[in-house]
Amino acid sequence: MTDGPYLAGPILDWCEENGIVAVPCRPRSKAPIGAISRRGVYGDAPPSPAALLARYGRDRFGAQVRDSFHLPTPERLARIARFWQTPGVRLWGPEVLSISVDMNYPTADGYTVACLDIDEDAFLPLLDRLPFDRCPVVAGRHGAKALFKLDREGARTRPITQFAGAPQGPPAFEIFTCSKHALVFGLHPASTPETPIPYDLVRGARSPFPVLGWSEVVATLLTAGRERGLLVRKGAGPDLDQAELERWI
Repeated sequence: MTDGPYLAGPILDWCEENGIVAVPCRPRSKAPIGAISRRGVYGDAPPSPAALLARYGRDRFGAQVRDSFHLPTPERLARIARFWQTPGVRLWGPEVLSISVDMNYPTADGYTVACLDIDEDAFLPLLDRLPFDRCPVVAGRHGAKALFKLDREGARTRPITQFAGAPQGPPAFEIFTCSKHALVFGLHPASTPETPIPYDLVRGARSPFPVLGWSEVVATLLTAGRERGLLVRKGAGPDLDQAELERWI
């Protein structure tokens, strides 16, 4: 991202400039720090995720939430903002913390972030196709992730949808619209002192997050999947009809 030391400050600036909530996570991990967990925010008698969903609205956070930290309640957002006021935090490196972007958390301009996660290198050219060519890209151990603000266009999007060559096994690529988060700063768990594996913002550090419409995202991914004969595998959410995939739009 920069030619200087690998520190939290530039990523925090990037998130702030784009109105994105930076989620503090444990070092060498995707696990959020304990201070923003349900117990960390609410103490010894935390409300259940179901109670929080009922209080703040399922439509806002999605009908299914994998972990309570995916619920951007006012109390949790305030705790995160307080954490980033810790003296010297901008000078912390990846041995102290990781930073993620959560697909449920609101942006300052009223969207949420979505993520195209490419696992097979053969599909990395997707990042250069419209509309993803304008997206910031994060690279880690393998593949890459494109991040963007999502205009849902009134659709109830599936939290996770995978495109794969077979009913079982790893996907070639997948799209996340909620109930997930993506590391943008930190070290991969497989890192060693001799061979660190950082999560690097390799594109888009000085460009604004684009706002992509759900229909153009879907059209591009369906075209790419069909070109390679991939299956669309459902995550949580409404079933996809393999014979009539246009219903997804």
